[in-house]
Amino acid sequence: MARKQSLSDLIQAEAQKFEPPAGEPTIEVSAQAVEEEDTKPTAEASATKRNNPTKADLEVTIKELQASLAASQQNEKTLQQEIANLQSALAEHKATVERVTKELYETKQTALQLAEANSQLIEENKSVKQEQEAQLQKQQEKEKAKEPKPYQPVLYRKSHRTPEQYPVVQTNESKDDFSSNTWLYD
Repeated sequence: MARKQSLSDLIQAEAQKFEPPAGEPTIEVSAQAVEEEDTKPTAEASATKRNNPTKADLEVTIKELQASLAASQQNEKTLQQEIANLQSALAEHKATVERVTKELYETKQTALQLAEANSQLIEENKSVKQEQEAQLQKQQEKEKAKEPKPYQPVLYRKSHRTPEQYPVVQTNESKDDFSSNTWLYD
């Protein structure tokens, strides 16, 4: 207690030393002494707390504990049932996630295969178009070649050359030779 008084005395001494500058308002508070209350147990408080409980008090306590135990056991059963339900729901969700993941993978694979097939078909289509264009050009060229050319008269010049002499074939005047006359039958 002496220590508390000495602390309060020191605080008051410091407060008195402090002088605020002129022009600043100060708040003055009056100090009051704090009285300590006596915390000794009264006769009423000791009467409610007995050191030796009676048999009836013990039976009531036992019944309360048994009811609390039954409630705790029921709560435990409920929580265990909820845990089992949550675990089965979790297993279902995991199975669903696995199934969806597998379907997603298969879908991606199918999409890749379709993209590759599409690319191949595009390339084939381009090559077929090029072949068709080449055939069409060839056909157009053939048609142009087949088209009759317009008649253009050739201007002939008279030649001053001497005619060439062809050898004269001698014919057998004899009609008696049958093999020479049947040359057409062969």
